[in-house]
Amino acid sequence: MIRQCNDDDLETIYEIINDAALAYKGIIPADRWKDPYMSREELSHEIDEGVVFWGYEEGGKLIGVMGIQNVQDVTLIRHAYVRTSERNKGIGSRLLSHLHRMTDRPILIGTWADAV
Repeated sequence: MIRQCNDDDLETIYEIINDAALAYKGIIPADRWKDPYMSREELSHEIDEGVVFWGYEEGGKLIGVMGIQNVQDVTLIRHAYVRTSERNKGIGSRLLSHLHRMTDRPILIGTWADAV
């Protein structure tokens, strides 16, 4: 099930982002890598700046998240992460399709070049 995340999900979003980011250690440039990859403060700041997180939930457990943010005349897809143990099951694709259907604006998706 895909649903909009809420304040009760913040700690789980934080855990998912930092678990999933470990798969990209060595791909994310060394001058951009830190541990944790995203702090709780950074996560709160992203939300305060307008990123709305949506999550993929299975069996009552949040296992993937993706953010959407409207900026000027485009929609940004931000912070797309799936728990390491749940990768390669199409969860990211389902979240992206869901967010794509939510907007009629042009969509920009940013990622590290070596991650694709």
